[in-house]
Amino acid sequence: MADDIAYAFIWDGEHGGNLIPYTVANQRIESLSDVFISQWSHYFHWGGRTIAHVIVQFFAWQGKALFDFLNVLVFCAAVFLIFKIGTGLTLRDMNKKYLLFILFGLYFCTSEFCMTEVWMTGAINYLWMTTLELLFLLPFAMKLHDKNFSCNAPLMAVLGILAGWSIEPGAAVTLLITFLCMIKFWRDKNLQSWQITGFVFLIIGSALLILAPGNIERATLENVTSDSYSVGAFLLRLKTGFLPIFFRELILFLPIIYAVTHGKSNKFIWTFSVGAILILCVMMFSPQFPQRSGFTSTIFLLIASLAAFKEILPDIENIFIRRKIFNVAAIVFLAVWLIHMSACVYVYSDIRAQIDYRMEIVNENRNAEEIVVPALKLPYWSEIVLGQRTYTKFVFRVGDLRPYTNGIRNIMFSRYYGINKIRTDEDSSGGIK
Repeated sequence: MADDIAYAFIWDGEHGGNLIPYTVANQRIESLSDVFISQWSHYFHWGGRTIAHVIVQFFAWQGKALFDFLNVLVFCAAVFLIFKIGTGLTLRDMNKKYLLFILFGLYFCTSEFCMTEVWMTGAINYLWMTTLELLFLLPFAMKLHDKNFSCNAPLMAVLGILAGWSIEPGAAVTLLITFLCMIKFWRDKNLQSWQITGFVFLIIGSALLILAPGNIERATLENVTSDSYSVGAFLLRLKTGFLPIFFRELILFLPIIYAVTHGKSNKFIWTFSVGAILILCVMMFSPQFPQRSGFTSTIFLLIASLAAFKEILPDIENIFIRRKIFNVAAIVFLAVWLIHMSACVYVYSDIRAQIDYRMEIVNENRNAEEIVVPALKLPYWSEIVLGQRTYTKFVFRVGDLRPYTNGIRNIMFSRYYGINKIRTDEDSSGGIK
């Protein structure tokens, strides 16, 4: 849905791109060369997230089934990288305590789970790009955990380009953390060529991302003006972006606070904690602050929290042994968590069934002048119980078909499926059923 369909076409930068109302994009991606032609235009006319959108356009061309399979593997890779960076332990040491801790943080604390870890374009921009940043940071973290660790300089050059050319908030804090690591290694007289190579190429990748000509042109197309930096706009970003993300992350601070108050914190924990908050602070000066942009912040804070959890784990285990009530509470919470995730699966399956029904109507009326399909509807309890972990009214409002045929989503949908016009029978802003 949404941008997935727009990115199935060669980017029409000369006419404003594929995501604005007066778009004329109509040439589908049909080869790998089309992907690179499209991203050349995208880079100079829309934005610098080239690595992410090359992958998006590849899957928009090849089909979503391949993405769905690989997305599971990337999610697992992110879990393993969070564990390795946060603890420095081997994967065979990843017991149920660490695994549940990481999965808890990913499920309950990340922003807009549906849009950052499930939806194709969103997952590639946030989950996949953050995973690239973690992959780059892994050798630095391993060096902090083990002074004898070493890595290959050419490999770090590749990882540096990929991590820097990923997504703006994550690239910025990756630069900061890498810089702090470099200072420590230099002071310890343990600075090596692979670290310098990685840092240099990280800077190059970040420059390619941030200095893309398309960033300026997109700001013009989206009418980003000085009003975006007014006090009112700043307060709006605080209310709708910073605070909701920060409050969702609060529980991850508990192990950190315990570690600090009991003398078990270290510079590693502080570095990743500060980096996580810095991402949110940087986004406060962005023209827009969608909550999904806080995804990388939560991942870095989760790493810091996991590192603190490792330090205080003996204390926690003693508390659980002494007080069986904690064991009962943990079992109850796990049961609630499983019910919660099952409810998400139900909502996803229900929306899928509604979309399949839509497509039956489309296929049966392919030659009609105008096709009318039902608006998607959520269960009445969905957002109340699940929040942003599955489809929401906001997702439908910005990404689904509209009740008029000239909406950008409607136009691109029509071109994608080769029909004349399409609209919904009512407002598709997330109706209740």
